[in-house]
Amino acid sequence: MNKIVSFLEAHVEKIVLMIVGLVCIWLMITRVIFSPNQVSYGDGKYSPAAIDEQVFEEAKLLRDKVNTPPEGPELYKSKLTEFLALLDSSINDIDVSIWPQMPYVVDETLRGTGGKYRLPRIGPVTEVAIEHIRAAAYVPTDVITPENQYDKAANEPNDIDLITVEAKFDIAGLYERFKQCFVDDVEKQYSDPCLAEPIFAAVQLQRQELGKDGSWSSWRSIPRTKIDHYGELFEIVEDAGSLPPGRLKVTKLQFDDWQLQTDLLQPEAYSMASAKEEWYPPLIHRKFLDIQKKEDAEEARKAREGQQTANDRSDSRRSRDSALGGTTGRTAGRAGGRVGGGGAGVGMENLYGGAGGGTSRRRDSSRGSSGGGRTGTQSYEGGGLAGSSDRRTRGRTGGRGDQTGALGGADDYMISGLPGDRPARRGPSMIDVYDDFDKIRLNAMTVLEKMKEPLVFWAHDDTVEPKKHYRYRIRLGVFNPVAGTNQLSEQDESRKNEVVLWSEFSDITEQVEIPGRMYFFAKHIREPADVVTVQVSKYVNGYWHSEDFKVSQGELIGSVVETEIEPQQRRGEFGRGIDPRLGAGRGMTDPRMSSISFGRPNEKSVVPDLIDYSTGAVMVDAVAVDDWAGDKNLTARRYYDMLYSMDGTDIEHMPVRTAYWAKDLQNWYGKISTSENVTKEPFKTFKSGRSARPGRLGGDEMGGYEDMYNYGEMYDDMGGGGRY
Repeated sequence: MNKIVSFLEAHVEKIVLMIVGLVCIWLMITRVIFSPNQVSYGDGKYSPAAIDEQVFEEAKLLRDKVNTPPEGPELYKSKLTEFLALLDSSINDIDVSIWPQMPYVVDETLRGTGGKYRLPRIGPVTEVAIEHIRAAAYVPTDVITPENQYDKAANEPNDIDLITVEAKFDIAGLYERFKQCFVDDVEKQYSDPCLAEPIFAAVQLQRQELGKDGSWSSWRSIPRTKIDHYGELFEIVEDAGSLPPGRLKVTKLQFDDWQLQTDLLQPEAYSMASAKEEWYPPLIHRKFLDIQKKEDAEEARKAREGQQTANDRSDSRRSRDSALGGTTGRTAGRAGGRVGGGGAGVGMENLYGGAGGGTSRRRDSSRGSSGGGRTGTQSYEGGGLAGSSDRRTRGRTGGRGDQTGALGGADDYMISGLPGDRPARRGPSMIDVYDDFDKIRLNAMTVLEKMKEPLVFWAHDDTVEPKKHYRYRIRLGVFNPVAGTNQLSEQDESRKNEVVLWSEFSDITEQVEIPGRMYFFAKHIREPADVVTVQVSKYVNGYWHSEDFKVSQGELIGSVVETEIEPQQRRGEFGRGIDPRLGAGRGMTDPRMSSISFGRPNEKSVVPDLIDYSTGAVMVDAVAVDDWAGDKNLTARRYYDMLYSMDGTDIEHMPVRTAYWAKDLQNWYGKISTSENVTKEPFKTFKSGRSARPGRLGGDEMGGYEDMYNYGEMYDDMGGGGRY
C-alpha cells in the first residue's frame, strides 16, 4: 500500500497531465471534429465546415448555368388542322360504337360539292368624289400594330397631304343578288342562307400619276395608311389554290366581324392638329369648308361693325363729357357700377367696352337712374366681344334676346353654351355637317342587310408627293363564299378559285394637284452687285412662313432661320378668358369668364424655334433680258433673269420682280402672302374634332358627338360663335 502511495506521490504531476490530456482529446473529438452545432439547409444538416462546401458547390452550378447559352424555345406547331377537324365535325368526341349505325349510300357526284351555285354580280360603284386635305395632323412616331394602335401610339404634330376618295354602293342590291344565287335559285337541299350573307374582303384604291411628258402612268394599287393597324390582314391572296388548307375559312371568320368590316369600308383618318381643319368624306368636307368660310366672313364683318360702333360711341361720349364738364360721365359711371355695368366714361367700360368694341344696352323700367337725368332708365356700356346684344325685359324671364355679335354680350355668351339652349339657326351651319356625317357613318347599330340608302365607303392615300398630279379609281371586293370548292355551276366553274368577287371600278376622278411645300420668288435685284432678294416660303405646322435672303452668284438660296415671335404665341398660349380665334385687337379679357381657358394645351410649338428654308438651289448668275410681250400690241421690256441650279447640272431661270413672273407663280405668291396674315392658332388636342371615330364599342358608338361640350370645343357650341 505504501508503495502505491509513494508511486502516486512521485508521479502525481504526470497523472494530472495525462488526465487533462485525455479530457482535451475528448473535447476535441466531440466538440470540434464531431461538432453538435449543425445547420439545416435544404434536405440535410451541415456542420459549419460542410455548409461552406455545400454553398460553394451550388454557387459553381449557378455560375455554369449563367454562362451556358440559352436553349431555343419550343417551336410552335400549327393547330390549324386540328381546329378545322373539330370545326367540320361537331360529334368528333362522341363514341358512336355503342349504338348500331344506320347504313347509308354516298352519292359520289355530290362529294365535296354540296350544291351547284352561280356567282352573284357585285354591281357598280357610283358617285365617286375626291378631296385633298393639307394640314398639320398627329402623325405616329411608332410603328402601328394591333397591339399598338393609332390612339395609343406615340405621335407628334406634322404636316401631311391626305387624299380621300369616296363612292357609293347599292348594298341592298348586293344582298338581294346573293340571296338569289344561294337560296332562291337553287334546289331546296342546296339552299344555304349562310352563303347568302356577303362579307366584304377589300376596298381597292388605284391611282395614276401624270408624267412630265403629259401622259398618265399605269394604274397602281395604294396600300392602307400608316395609321392602319390591321397590316397584313387586309392583304388578301386572291387565288384559293395557293392557300394552305383551311386558311380561307379562317380568313372569312376573321373578316366576319362588325368592327373589322367598319374599319375596312370606312377607315379612320388622321387626327387633325390644325385648329381650323377637320377631316370629313369629300362631299361633306366641301360643305364644311364652305360653311366655315361663310362663318369666318360673318365673324369678321361683325367684328368690324362692333369696332366701328365702339369708336362712334367713344367719340360721342368724349364730346358729351367735354360739353358737360365730365359730370354726366362720372354720375353715370357710379350708377352703372351699382347695377353691375359700367357708366358712360368710367366703370365697366374699361373692362368690356374697349378691345371688344361691342355694346350692350339694358333698359329696366323698375328702377330709376341718378345719372342720366331720365326717370326709369338705366344705360350701361358693357359690350360683347365682337358685336352687340340688345337684351330687354324678355332677357330676365328666360329669353335670349337678339344676339348679333360674334359672341354677343358676356351674359349671353355664357348662356348660349348650355345644351338645349341654342339660338335659332340661320341657314346651313356646322351642326348640319355633323348630322350629314353621322347619317353615313357606320356604327354598332348599323345592320348592313337592312340599309335602304346606298353604302358610302372611302379609302385614303397618304403617300402622295408635293408638286405632282394624280387621279384615282376605286372598287369593292366581296368574299366568294364557295371559293376553293366544286360547288359552282358549269357557267362559273372556271372561277372556283377566285377568293374575291370584285365590283366594277368607279369612274376616274378629276385630276388632283398636290401643291409644293416650299416655293421661292426672286423679288428684287441690286444691279451693280447683282444681288438678288429671294423670298423663300415654306409650309410648316399648317401655316406658311416666309423669309427674305440676299443671294449673290454662287451662293445657296435659303438657310436655317430662327423665328422671331412672342413666347406666348410660340407656345400657342392665350390668356384665360381670351378667345384665340378673334385675333389681335378683337379679343378681350373678361373677368366674369376667368374660369374658362380657351388656350389648348400642346407640347409642341405651333411656330417652331427654327425653320429650315434651305432650297438646295444655287444662284448661278443674274442676266439682263430684252424681249417683247403682249397679245396684240407688243411692247418692249427689259428685266433680269435669275439663273439657278438644283443639281449642279441643269440650269433653270426665274424672272426678277413680280410683273415678269409666270401666272402660276404669281398666283402662289398671292396665296402665300394672304395666308401669312391668318392668326396662327394653337393645335387641337388629339382626336378632339367632331369627325373623330367614336370609341370602339364604347359609349360613343351610337353616333353621338365626341367631347361635345368640353372646354376645348366649347367656343364652337356657343350661340355667340355663330355655329348654330
